[in-house]
Amino acid sequence: MSHKFSRRHFLQIASLTAGAAVLAGCPAPVVQQAGTPAAGTEAASGSGEAAAPSGEAKNLEAWARMTGVDEESMKGIIDNYNAQNTMGATVEFVYIPTSQSTQADEKLLTAIAGGTPPALHYADRFTVPQFAHQGFFTEITEFATGAGVKEEDYYPFAWQETVYKGGIYALSFDTDTRALWYNKDIMEEVGLDPESPPTTLDELEAATEALTVHDSNGRITRFGFNPVWDQAWLYTWGFDFKGEFQDPETLRITFANPNNIAAMEWLKSFVDKIGLEDIRAMISACQGSACNDANNYFFTGQAAMTCSGDWVVAQTKRYKPDVNFGVVPMPGPEGPAPYASWAGGWSWAIPMGYTDVETAFDALAYFCGTEGQLKYNKDTYHIPTNIAASEDPFFREDPLHAIFMDLLPVSHTRPPIPAGSMLWDLQAQALRDEIPSGTKTPEQALTDIDNTINAELEDMGFFS
Repeated sequence: MSHKFSRRHFLQIASLTAGAAVLAGCPAPVVQQAGTPAAGTEAASGSGEAAAPSGEAKNLEAWARMTGVDEESMKGIIDNYNAQNTMGATVEFVYIPTSQSTQADEKLLTAIAGGTPPALHYADRFTVPQFAHQGFFTEITEFATGAGVKEEDYYPFAWQETVYKGGIYALSFDTDTRALWYNKDIMEEVGLDPESPPTTLDELEAATEALTVHDSNGRITRFGFNPVWDQAWLYTWGFDFKGEFQDPETLRITFANPNNIAAMEWLKSFVDKIGLEDIRAMISACQGSACNDANNYFFTGQAAMTCSGDWVVAQTKRYKPDVNFGVVPMPGPEGPAPYASWAGGWSWAIPMGYTDVETAFDALAYFCGTEGQLKYNKDTYHIPTNIAASEDPFFREDPLHAIFMDLLPVSHTRPPIPAGSMLWDLQAQALRDEIPSGTKTPEQALTDIDNTINAELEDMGFFS
């Protein structure tokens, strides 16, 4: 199947503005069959250097946005692969940043357009259908089939997100779920029972007020809870109110579902109580990677509660081993809301235009195979997408992580559509700007998302 490289779609996906003039002159990448060189790129490699002659060592770059524990684990996986692979290849980890709060992979798309893609790319799994549709990822179906990769070995949602129109474009690497983390020591400090965390939204609001600290000028120095930070996205609150984001039959996007609107109306009132200016100051302070790892507000004590994922188990062990933390399902309108959780996760793909697909797939299959998945997910306390690997007793040994395992059967996923990154950016804009600021009502903001994305999907022929 042929894909046309659309500059308009390129800019939409990458959220590029400054680079538009440069990209205007980029040639369209030539779509190729898996394992065959693209025309005019016979001598190209992932770094833009001449391909190594037969028999010589091959250097493969693996681009990822990982930091901290995740980066260290991934480098360990790569070291293990380099020590045992028979393809004569050496893989190198390369850190690639992305735009704040977006799913833009600007450097990747620029490299593809310029004919110098890396061999491997770490992709937020729900964006795979979009990148496959646009022709940015190489189809790897024949290699996966030859390696014995089977659909039934994976959680269904994780498999579905790596497949587009019947073709496999990535292999899943991990998954996760989300819940309410809270600092028991801070709760006890302000006179709250650390063994009785919030279970309803009313209780969450009350605890937020009790845990919040202001300075002499009235500015917040410790947030009890920030409802538009960390993993508290529009999806989180919509699912919390039992909302839906896609019609299962028509596949149309349904952000303006009445329950989602109700969730955003509650959110707006909660933000008003906390103070929009303080919330914006926190979001601004955490641009880029400023609040990653040890600088996370939850670990510095600047936030007493946060909606986050299972990976925090590993981070607490590293950054705050002496602090008492707890985790429970997200509070809901009427009680605990385990259904508020949603499962995300990542994958590895081979960018379009990289010529030695066979060698790249060998590394990819190792990363996403049982050995690679178990190392990464044990190191980071994520969850394997390989069902058999996820049943390893390790993932329930820590009682905090066991809660996230229990949430997996009731967790939701984001719509797997070929406009996933655009949809993500629109929901982030609505949650963190339009709705809190009042520039749009919840109904207006959510309806605009539906209209924009459904029009885009129509243009892509997604509904046909």
